[in-house]
Amino acid sequence: MKTLLNILLAIALPLVPALLPASDLEREERWRQQVEDNLFDGETLMLNDGEVEFLAIEMAASGKRPEGAVLLLHGRGVHPDWQQVISPLRTRLPEQGWTTLSVQLPVLDPKARLEAYVPLFDEAIGRIRAGIDYLEQQGFERIVLLGHSMGNGMATHYLATTRDPRVDGFVGIGMSADKPDLRAVMDTAITLRKLALLPVLDIYGSEDIDLVLDSVQARFDAIRSAGSPRSQQVMLKGSNHFHDGVEERLVDVVVDWLGVAVGRCWADNNTLAAKQRSY
Repeated sequence: MKTLLNILLAIALPLVPALLPASDLEREERWRQQVEDNLFDGETLMLNDGEVEFLAIEMAASGKRPEGAVLLLHGRGVHPDWQQVISPLRTRLPEQGWTTLSVQLPVLDPKARLEAYVPLFDEAIGRIRAGIDYLEQQGFERIVLLGHSMGNGMATHYLATTRDPRVDGFVGIGMSADKPDLRAVMDTAITLRKLALLPVLDIYGSEDIDLVLDSVQARFDAIRSAGSPRSQQVMLKGSNHFHDGVEERLVDVVVDWLGVAVGRCWADNNTLAAKQRSY
């Protein structure tokens, strides 16, 4: 009987979906080849989350004394050098003293429905942790997560689930709240409340998508509830979900906040309070 049970288990275990990566690894490989063939700034490397190897791009800060490191998390279904939002920040933050590490998040077929991404949020935890592990091994003491679009949901899910003390702040660009009864894991208005005392910068455009604009107040209430006086919500006037044409303003807002909220100068500022503003 015991032998028969072992045989059945040997047959059944490879069929258990939870043991297999949900991400489309063939698509990831195509993205990797495209990125490596077209990369001009930074160096590619492969990280391992314990299950699979995945692409990351590192770009070192200029200057002898970097402020810290920013782990970049791209949006739905794209890659870590995506030309909108991610690449401008990945290449320009190092000019301001912040090393960047942009990682490949799990992806699906381009035709996959939004709901199909829900299982990938748990898969992303290992990748984000691997990115933070790498930065910690490089000696960085200040580590900030920065997400765009769906990358925000994966970032806040990671932070709410792990309570990782190595993360000093979170920048969310184009965050949205979803219907919690359908996919609460994607609702940043829920997960942001769980980031107790973590400084958060919420950036959105005045011409952003409805999912972002409709949840502005809900997100700010969540940020304020989490309790960090260094948190801010910033609207970029005339900007869309991808901040096309206003990349310099986007970089300026991120750099200014990093310096005050988690950089070397934050301790000198005793007047901060969670607030909303436009730029």
